Amino acid sequence: MLKPLPSERWDFTTVAHLLNRAGFGGLPAEISGLAALDPARAVSRLVDFESVVETDPDPAWAKPDPERAERLKSARVASPDERRKMQREDQINQRERMIGLRAWWLQRMAAGARPLQEKMTLFWHGHFATSMVKVRDAYLMWRQNDLFRRLGTGNWPDLLTAVAKDPAMLIWLDQAQSRKEHPNENFAREVMELFALGEGHYTERDITEAARALTGWSYDRMTEDFVARPMWHDRGSKTLFGQTGLFTGEDFLRM
Repeated sequence: MLKPLPSERWDFTTVAHLLNRAGFGGLPAEISGLAALDPARAVSRLVDFESVVETDPDPAWAKPDPERAERLKSARVASPDERRKMQREDQINQRERMIGLRAWWLQRMAAGARPLQEKMTLFWHGHFATSMVKVRDAYLMWRQNDLFRRLGTGNWPDLLTAVAKDPAMLIWLDQAQSRKEHPNENFAREVMELFALGEGHYTERDITEAARALTGWSYDRMTEDFVARPMWHDRGSKTLFGQTGLFTGEDFLRM
């Protein structure tokens, strides 16, 4: 058990260390402000961040695009030259949005009112690593960033399941194309090897069976949302971690 910090050790240096660990450091005025509180109240201000008003608004484009479906339909019937022009315009737009998203998040980390929340958002972004290189949609990258922000200090199974159904992750690890005829093992393997268990706690058979359980979890390009496709799902019996049953993706993640 850790012992309570003696009052004589609660000073500017100690608070600066706390802000470095629970956030991204602090300006002298911020450090002095927390040092003026007792340790319990200072820690509470960092941990109970939902009571702190966040002043940085989301990017203006960080919302569903009502014109997306129409653009996709238009691209399908466009001439090759028109389609290439549309693709170039979209690439420029996505690049500009991604640059803006990076600046927006850096601002929240450097000067936001909820440093611990942003620290945990960064932690989970590193744990569930994805990238614009393959996702190619700034809105989906923002949505994943927001998911980590909302669920990053909550219930672990809830976070893991939400990430499994996150469009950016579905694209990043090819889960969106996984069907019963050809289960894709990428996400199942990453869940066990990196996200949840670690090497030595599963077998190659577990990966194969988990991939079958996850078939049908996909992504709707029109709505940019998770979708379960029943006709793609393998409804057969599966053996996972020594247990046999008609397991689904939710069952696998729970196990």
